Amino acid sequence: MKILVVGGTSFVGRHIVEEAAAKGHDITLFNRGKSNPGLFSELIRITGDRREDADKLQQEKWDAVIDTSAYTPSDLIPVLSNVTTDHYTFISTISVYDDFSKGPVDEGASLHKSAEGDTVTGETYGPLKVTCEKIVKEHFPDNALIIRPGIVAGAHDPTDRFTYWALKLNESGEAMIPGDRLRKVQWIDARDLAAFIVMNVENRTNGTFNLTANPVTMEELVKTLASADVNPVWVDDRILLEAGIKPFDFPLWIPESEEHPEGFILADNYKAKETGWKPRGLADTADSVRMWKKGAYSYELKIGISEEQKKKIQSIIKTG
Repeated sequence: MKILVVGGTSFVGRHIVEEAAAKGHDITLFNRGKSNPGLFSELIRITGDRREDADKLQQEKWDAVIDTSAYTPSDLIPVLSNVTTDHYTFISTISVYDDFSKGPVDEGASLHKSAEGDTVTGETYGPLKVTCEKIVKEHFPDNALIIRPGIVAGAHDPTDRFTYWALKLNESGEAMIPGDRLRKVQWIDARDLAAFIVMNVENRTNGTFNLTANPVTMEELVKTLASADVNPVWVDDRILLEAGIKPFDFPLWIPESEEHPEGFILADNYKAKETGWKPRGLADTADSVRMWKKGAYSYELKIGISEEQKKKIQSIIKTG
């Protein structure tokens, strides 16, 4: 297939391009050439800003478009107005859902109200993606693939949210583990995300899919990833809140509440698995992350609690 990838050289897009290339597809990249500009030098590249230079897409027709980098209508509309294709894939997020109080959400769960504007924040991220989904469906009512991933894990992840645990639990000494042992957490391996997308682009699938791995308990995550030299120290929500720890200060942690009874945000992946797709296991994802990080320029993590926060937690634990 002749596929246009909007983006394609950062994290999720990079994995999608690698998967599509491995399947023998004819790929063209459309991006600004700022992220990893030397990557995929063998592929055709249309250099331009999606907001200002989308008219460059008018010269050709693609069998499929995979859009990895639209966050607002201003990102999306110029591309949709200029591209000609038989199928459009849009990468959204499970943050479009507005209610996680009843357990894992499926594709029919309630969504945030659409948002307008051009500023992406923690509060507007999900609502703006809701708006983008609607716009894509209006342009491609019968040939749009909407993907709602959970937290994405894997090589080249710029956030280190899953990477934090893959590395911390592979070290030695004390490792603080937030929340209840049985609270469930979830992510999606970038390779599984890419494989699902390319398979359904090939099939010209029309529909919306949550894409997440099967949830595991935090205790299972620790047992699977921890080296023999790690001493897990479980810290309950009360202590973390007393220490001023905020949601996601510890990766994959939200304090349990009526709004988040699971201590995290979980999505149902049943619909995706009905297509024959199967997410890989926790250990496989962790191994790939460790291998990448060891060969990366910097081994330093971009996320996690500070030493000051850690000392405050330890002080509260000691005083009871």
